[in-house]
Amino acid sequence: MKKILLSLLAGSAILLTSCLETTQEITLKDDGSGVYVNTNDMGKVLTIAKNMGAADKIPPQGDTSISFASMADSIPNLSAEEKELLKKGSMHTIWNVQDEKFISTVNFPFTSLDEIQKFNRLSGKMAMVTMKSTMPAEMPMGSQEMPEPSSFDDYYTLEFSNGELKKKLNKEKYANVDKDEFLNGLKQAGSMGIPITSTYIINLPRPAEKAEGKNLKLSGDKMKVTVVTTMDDFYDNPESLEFKIKY
Repeated sequence: MKKILLSLLAGSAILLTSCLETTQEITLKDDGSGVYVNTNDMGKVLTIAKNMGAADKIPPQGDTSISFASMADSIPNLSAEEKELLKKGSMHTIWNVQDEKFISTVNFPFTSLDEIQKFNRLSGKMAMVTMKSTMPAEMPMGSQEMPEPSSFDDYYTLEFSNGELKKKLNKEKYANVDKDEFLNGLKQAGSMGIPITSTYIINLPRPAEKAEGKNLKLSGDKMKVTVVTTMDDFYDNPESLEFKIKY
């Protein structure tokens, strides 16, 4: 049970009105550059803090915006490459203890799709930094107790060429998914009746000519792709998270 709780608290996954959910939005330009936004709604963490009697040690409310350029060099366990990428980004965090509202939005401009998965991992680390700086000492937030944050995205590759975007399962890496302590902790939480969902939104530079994928939905103007996946999809049929978009 403790490991499950730590997984719920630790990373980029989101607790939202009794379900665990992450939302990632990519706005793509013709040349493959664009903007990556990862919004974490961690309101349930405040619910846990209240239940533990620790909420009175959290500032009652806050609204902050920071540039990662000012703090990248002080974040532990980052490679030189990660620090340089982190300096491109920013984060806006708002919370209100009484309303159990805790939302953190990370924003990164990218020059190529290869950077997206790197930004996804950085977003998880920064969400952890945010929670550790906000939560009182009574909360089990010590990094030595936490599994390294990971996500579904770590097991897929994104390929971009000639107006075609593909997401493909990395079968070799997925073969070892049972060793992923963080995701397996979330899987255990899912087995306890907590729905776990990830939503991906891709804003295209022009209408899609073709969009294929089991869980993919295309907007009426064919400019927005939405893919909603669950923990069950990821473990039972990982190929269902793959997609191919031509525009």
